[in-house]
Amino acid sequence: MYLRRVRQRDGYRYLLRDSHWENGSWKCRNLFDLGESPEGFIHYPGGNGFYFSSEVEDALFSQGVKYSAEDLEDAFLPFIKPHIQRVIGGFRRNGSSDSRWRNFSASELLSLQNALHSFDKRRLHFLRCGRVNIGSLDGRPWKFLNVLLGKCRDEIEHVLESMERQLRPQEMRAYLYTALHLQKYFPRRLTRHHPVALDPEEVDERFLQELCELNDDKSFFKGVARNAPGKLHRYLTKYVILYFDNDFEQENGWAEFARQFTWGAQGFSRSAGKASLSIDEACQRLGLTTSDFDRMGRAELTKHYRLQAKKLHPDRGGDHEEFIRMAEAYESLLLKS
Repeated sequence: MYLRRVRQRDGYRYLLRDSHWENGSWKCRNLFDLGESPEGFIHYPGGNGFYFSSEVEDALFSQGVKYSAEDLEDAFLPFIKPHIQRVIGGFRRNGSSDSRWRNFSASELLSLQNALHSFDKRRLHFLRCGRVNIGSLDGRPWKFLNVLLGKCRDEIEHVLESMERQLRPQEMRAYLYTALHLQKYFPRRLTRHHPVALDPEEVDERFLQELCELNDDKSFFKGVARNAPGKLHRYLTKYVILYFDNDFEQENGWAEFARQFTWGAQGFSRSAGKASLSIDEACQRLGLTTSDFDRMGRAELTKHYRLQAKKLHPDRGGDHEEFIRMAEAYESLLLKS
């Protein structure tokens, strides 16, 4: 059971939903329309006590829904008063959401987890661990994946969306690079787990390619009504926005580490440069005038850098030292923009 926010013309409304097994797949069903304010269905008699409106429980009863008090608490938790949330959290430290899988054998869990889509498993792994280099998630059961078991596509998206809100903007691209397993397109490059150091246009192309293939993947949308052909599903539309509205280069220190690792591992020597470039010198390296730079925002500067990087990137036959010098100039100007 979960509480789903749904967009409508003049804002949002909230629906109480659950996942149920029907015709060989997990599907979602609407249990109760909570309107714009789920808080209105929670009542506080005093102290840390609370209860839910009888109309909610009557609706669940009339539909034959089997649930516990904890199920309702978990669904409404974000809308319960903060100090009571902390009390509930104190009682839930050992976790109860995946307790139904506790008595399953390792082989049974592995069978269930193998049915999960790789996009879901890779998303969840990054959201929990923040690592681009995930490795294989097959071959053994992983406890952290149990949170996705027994859920329809809509509920899985609900779970992951709540976790995605904790990502910082500069993590968005690395998250999607990892979730869509774009590393597989760069198997022989030392930079495959450091996407900031890859050719940005090639990464963009692979991102769109994988997203379109996922949009046509029937196994991902099992139990879900499909969109019209050629239209990106609403579950995936947000990822185009998140990807192109953010950039790998936001974490300048990490970008520098990635380049040092790359050139050092391949035996390239970096030319000795200044610890801090002047604006004039940095602009010259990027083919800009200082007046051009003064008129540019960060997004325009990044766009210009990408065009230059495409011409000079070593993976496309560019000069290694010149590419490094240009990257240093770009980072220097980012700090001054």
